[in-house]
Amino acid sequence: MHLSRPLERAGGAEDSLDSSLAFGVVKSERQRVGVLAILIVLLIGALLWSVFGPELIQPELRAKVRESLPFGIGMLSIMFVYECVAFGWLTTLIRKGFEPVFWVRVVSAIVEPLFITAVLGFMMVFVGPLNGMAGPAPYIYFPYLALSALGLSLRLSFVSGATAAIGFNIAAFFAVRGLEATPSMAVLVSFPHYAMKGVLIVLTGLAAGYVGHRLRKQLGESLKVARERDRAVSIFGQHVSPSVADRLLHQSVELTGEERQVCVMFVDIRDFSNLAAAKLPGEIVEYLNELFGPMIHIVNEHGGIVNKFLGDGFMAVFGAPSEDPKLARNAVACARAILSSTDRLVAAGEIPPTRLGIGLHVGVAVTGNVGSEQRKEYTVIGDTVNVAARIEQATKQFRAQLLVSDAVAEQCGSDLTGAVDLGMVELKGQPKPVHLFQLV
Repeated sequence: MHLSRPLERAGGAEDSLDSSLAFGVVKSERQRVGVLAILIVLLIGALLWSVFGPELIQPELRAKVRESLPFGIGMLSIMFVYECVAFGWLTTLIRKGFEPVFWVRVVSAIVEPLFITAVLGFMMVFVGPLNGMAGPAPYIYFPYLALSALGLSLRLSFVSGATAAIGFNIAAFFAVRGLEATPSMAVLVSFPHYAMKGVLIVLTGLAAGYVGHRLRKQLGESLKVARERDRAVSIFGQHVSPSVADRLLHQSVELTGEERQVCVMFVDIRDFSNLAAAKLPGEIVEYLNELFGPMIHIVNEHGGIVNKFLGDGFMAVFGAPSEDPKLARNAVACARAILSSTDRLVAAGEIPPTRLGIGLHVGVAVTGNVGSEQRKEYTVIGDTVNVAARIEQATKQFRAQLLVSDAVAEQCGSDLTGAVDLGMVELKGQPKPVHLFQLV
């Protein structure tokens, strides 16, 4: 006989959502059990205080309560141990990714109110039937039923309420049986009076169940929204970058920009036109996917984002949308890792012989969302971008694969190894020459 079952289910997103919801329900149930255990400790403390604390009740009644103390504390202690075992079991299930089967929860919903009824019964025996019914013991049902809302099940709360009401009404029946209804005690010895309290107990269970049901529904909706958001980030991140997608989904999208220091990288495939002319369109797409796939992963690993694809190349940015104090070092390390990855793919025969041209430049640029209310694009604009693009084009002039500006070299400092100083270089479209370094 199985008491639990795995939370994981094979299937699609809907099954995964169900598993997440079930996990949330188990955690809420464990919280209910924990709070109930604390409540039991408080009840034991209140019972001890009523006997050994200030004399707030009649001496005769106080003596009877003291006589019943071992039995009352004994029942509450058994209930406390039961809840502690349940708490430990639920903790183990959560750790292992399991949930209790429903019938186990039903049994618990029946057993727990029976403990309270047993406490009520002992009080009636020792302090008298009417004193027991008029004392604090029957009121224990109500906080217990309120906590049943954390079970997130209307059915379980109803079972708890019905079990509590039945136990209370049975106790009331034996309490008033054979007693005469004198004018001063007409209400106290009237069974319909207690029956109405039993109805209130059931209604309390239903109310708690309704609250739990609504909480469960809201939990499911929240999980669904979170799952859809994660899916949106995943899909959106395929078109921009996961970091950009996450930022745009977390903040309002404005058409304003912000100035920040960035390192811009341009990557281009050399002699791509000749390569494309010798292949079918489908083969070209497959080739680009094989080549760009590892590159994108490398850029993300080094804290950059691929801002846009440019046919046979792409533009990557470091330092946006998040600050990066080591943006130049990360960009250089990324560029070298891209070249190494390409060489490995060529050596493994996964792609045809391929040479790249990579240009890096550091400077201030405007970053933000450009477009209209219907269509926006996160982009980087400024002279820094233009210079980086021209540096990449200069790789053809020097037959190099990686060129960086002096601004990049200055930020890298001693970390920039294997650099060849090319001096001041005139770049197309730039009014001033730029000091370049070739990295190997």
